[in-house]
Amino acid sequence: MKKHIVNLWAFIHLVAHRFATDGVAQTAASLTYTTLLAIVPLITISLTIFSAFPAFQTVSTNLKIFLLENMLPESAGKVISVYMFQFSENAGKLTAIGTVILAITAFLLMQTIEHALNGIWHVRRARPWTQRLLIYWAVLTLGPVLIGGSLYVTSYFTSLTLGLGHEVHGATLYGLKFTPILLTVTAMSLLYLMVPNRYVMARHAWLGGLVAGVCFELMKTLFSNYVSHLPSYTMVYGAFAILPLFLLWIYLSWMVLLLGAVITAMLPQYAQGAMAGEQRVGYQFDLAVRTLVQLSHAHLRGEVLSLVQLVKLTHIHGEMLEQVLISLQDGHWVLRTNQGWALARHPDKILLRELFERLVFDAHHAQLDLGVIVRQPDLNLSDWVRSSAQLKLGEPCR
Repeated sequence: MKKHIVNLWAFIHLVAHRFATDGVAQTAASLTYTTLLAIVPLITISLTIFSAFPAFQTVSTNLKIFLLENMLPESAGKVISVYMFQFSENAGKLTAIGTVILAITAFLLMQTIEHALNGIWHVRRARPWTQRLLIYWAVLTLGPVLIGGSLYVTSYFTSLTLGLGHEVHGATLYGLKFTPILLTVTAMSLLYLMVPNRYVMARHAWLGGLVAGVCFELMKTLFSNYVSHLPSYTMVYGAFAILPLFLLWIYLSWMVLLLGAVITAMLPQYAQGAMAGEQRVGYQFDLAVRTLVQLSHAHLRGEVLSLVQLVKLTHIHGEMLEQVLISLQDGHWVLRTNQGWALARHPDKILLRELFERLVFDAHHAQLDLGVIVRQPDLNLSDWVRSSAQLKLGEPCR
């Protein structure tokens, strides 16, 4: 029990350190600015998708209620949501060129989100544009459809309950109460799973989404209480107070979403015990050999392995594996192709001694001629002292 608490505390410390070093607060500020430009196009696209499905004709009203009650703080949400939907209705009257510009704005927001998540996962290479556009379109279309479907089912069961004249109680009450939370958790989990150009396990994405969703609901409650009981901002800003409140709300929402992303990115290290392993002597060498073994098998089969395949075969989390591959690439042991990773030479030509010298002990930068120890691992101390007696201690050997 004590060990688990210590590991959990170490994980929290790691998440906090990653949150700070990756500049997540600055990224949230950037996303806040982009959201101001893209929020109306996003709502317009959502309402357009709803209108394309006959079953969702009445969902647009439910969507407005859902956003009003669950995505915005109560006091600010009433004013902001009215203006947002007025803007979206006006946007629906635009010409084809104007609609295209709105769609581009929405795609730019998705690109900014992808860049932020790739930064958290330390992704070195983004997806090709064709794949990125498909993912953007999937998020922009499937997201509203999933939300609309959930709202449709919720409205359906609510109408059945009201039609029977009974009060909502039991499982139905809990289902209606937790549907918004479940939607938030699902949306964030899918975002962590689909958007980063990294292999993310579904359970890690779900755990990150769960933490972010719970934090979002807690933040919404605290923010509403703050606005309700400490209205000093209206004394300073007057009628203009709604804008800084809305900006603060968007900023805090992105902070929570990115916190869930950091947790999701760090969970593989926690699951593999890599936090302690990274301090172990020879850890990088161990990972490199495991990687080369799988690439050797693929080489003999005439195959190239993608990063996702290597993650599954080596059981090394993506970020650490990519660092190992870059190190092996610098040593000219592996190379990257358009399809993935492969050995740069035949396995017979790869000496593990060279790998050991590079990753465990670099004899070229030693003050004494210690390279002989690597070449002759059974050499005892007396033999080495006699063979190096002519060298003066403290003088470089090379």
